[in-house]
This record gives sequence, C-alpha cells and structure tokens, in this order.
Amino acid sequence: MRTKMAAPSRKLRSICIPVLLSVTLLIISILILAFTAFKPKRPTIAVDSVSLLDLNISLDAARLSVGLNLSLLLDLSVENPNKVAFEYSYSTAVVSYRGEELGEAPIPAGWLPADRTEKMNLTLTMMADRLLAKSELFSDAISGEVPINIFTRLSGIVKVIGVFKIHVVASSSCDLTIGIGNRSIEDQKCHY
Repeated sequence: MRTKMAAPSRKLRSICIPVLLSVTLLIISILILAFTAFKPKRPTIAVDSVSLLDLNISLDAARLSVGLNLSLLLDLSVENPNKVAFEYSYSTAVVSYRGEELGEAPIPAGWLPADRTEKMNLTLTMMADRLLAKSELFSDAISGEVPINIFTRLSGIVKVIGVFKIHVVASSSCDLTIGIGNRSIEDQKCHY
C-alpha cells in the first residue's frame, strides 16, 4: 500500500517542481526586463524656437503706463525615450512677466509612441490688462527690453508591460528678452 501511494506523490512532485521553477524564472525575467530595458525614462520637452508674431506697444509718459499686446509662436519638440508609449494629459504652456501669468496656450491630451519625437506649434498671446499693476513694465519698455518666461509642462503615464503604470513629467522653462526696438527675440535661455 505504501508503494502505491508513493508513486503518485513522486509523479506530482516531478511535475510541480519544474513548473514552479519555470514560473519563478519567468516572473524574475519579467521583473528584470521591467526595471532595466523597459525602465521608464523621463520624456523631454524642448523649445526649438520662439518667434514674435505680433508686438504692439504704446507708452503713456503722463500716466507712466504702457499698453502691450504680444503674440508668440512657440515650436516645441516632445521626445519619448521609452520603449513604450507615453500617454499625456491635457496641459498648457504659460507665458509670464516677472512672475505674473499673462497668458497660456492649451496642449491637448495625446500619446507619443515609443522612441519617437513629436513637433508641436503653439501660439501664446499675452493679456495686456494684467500688466497694469506691474510698475517695472514702464522702465523695461523705456530700456527697450521686456523679459518674459515661458513654462511648459506635460504630465502623463508610461505603462510598462501593460501592467505597471509609472507617472512621468516633462517640463521646460525659457527666459526670453523681447527687443522692442527691433521687434525680435534677443535672448533665449532654456532649462529642461
């Protein structure tokens, strides 16, 4: 009776142990790939160029005020260095003057395939009425240079092996100087 019971138990062990070892090796291999080759990397968003579309400025020396309307064309590149797609949510590019937000351009939600770069064109328009409280604007306009900042941020997720959702953020900040006399961008320093 002992020999009859021992035979099925040995067969069961001889099948279960290799299956368990195979499943364990498969799980370890998937985890190693997920955290090495498929390790999520931060996408980059770069400002390729900024051009001045429209600049209207009027000085009122009696009231020490400035009327300013400004439109910029922003060319961006978003690079996804991951081996999987980057799905990003609705976002904005914001233009500000000395820390005060003056305008924004929407960036619609989308996705970027693996190892790809996508180009985007945005138009930013400054809202001049928000500048009335800024006393520095008059002196900047008189000097002929108006400093502005453009901040762009994309947040989204990268799905590794379709299971792990990793949140990633790409952002850029560019400090620009608008030359009033020659109506151009004179200086541009960007940080990604």
